[in-house]
Amino acid sequence: MSKNLKIAAVQLNISKPINSIINDIRRYMHNAKAKKVDMICFPEDSISLGPKKNKLIISQVMECCKLYSIWCIISTHLKEKKYHYNSALLIDNEGNLFGKHKKVHIMGDGPKITPGSKFDVYKTPFCKIGIAICWDVSNPRAIYSMAKKGAKVIFCPMYWCYDDWAHKKNHKRAEKKILQSLILARAYESLTYVVFCNPIDVNEKYITSYTAVASPHKIVKEIFGREGMIIAKIDLKSISEIRKKMSA
Repeated sequence: MSKNLKIAAVQLNISKPINSIINDIRRYMHNAKAKKVDMICFPEDSISLGPKKNKLIISQVMECCKLYSIWCIISTHLKEKKYHYNSALLIDNEGNLFGKHKKVHIMGDGPKITPGSKFDVYKTPFCKIGIAICWDVSNPRAIYSMAKKGAKVIFCPMYWCYDDWAHKKNHKRAEKKILQSLILARAYESLTYVVFCNPIDVNEKYITSYTAVASPHKIVKEIFGREGMIIAKIDLKSISEIRKKMSA
C-alpha cells in the first residue's frame, strides 16, 4: 500500500437536471484525474431518480471511473429484493463495484428506506477506508469501529440540513461551525482522516453546503456555500505513527 493518497470531495449542485449532473460528475472526474487524484467523493443523493433509473445512471458513473481510471464514492437510493436502501457505492478505477454501505442511522430519509446494519471497512490499494452516510456520523462508535478495523480515511457523503430552532440568526454559518466541530471530533477521537461531502441544492432552504477534509488535528481543506471541488493529500504514514504513539 502507498504512503500517500490524494483525494477529492465535490460539493455538487444536485438541483440541476440529471443530464447536467452527469456531465458535472464526468467533468469533476476529468479535472480530478488531471490533478492526479486517486479517489473522488460525491454527496449523498447525488443521483436521485428512483431505484430503477438510479441503477442505470450508476452504470454511467462506473464507465467514467474506468475511463478516467479513478476510484469513486457516490450515493444513491437502490432497491434490493423488496427493500430500499440509502446507499453509498465504492467504485474502483476499472469501473467495478468494490463496496457498498447502506445508511444505518436513517433520519428524514422517508418511510420506504430500510436502515443498514453494519459499518464495513474496504481494503483498497491505497489503504483501508470506511464509509458513513450523513446522520451515521452522529454515532461516534460507528466511526471509531471502522478506525479500529484499520480504516485510515472515513468518507461521509452528506445532505446536512439545519433546524430553524437551532440558531437565532445566520443559520447556515452557525451550522457550519457545528459541522467543523463534528468533523474534527470524529477525526481526533478515531485518529483517522474524515471527509464530509455535502451538495448544493437551491430547492432546499435548510441545506448546509459545507464540504471538508480533516486530519486528527486540523481541517485540511474546506468549501462552503458554493459548488466546487476540494483536493487533499492524505498522509497515511502520519496516521500510522500517531496511532502507534497513542497506543503506547
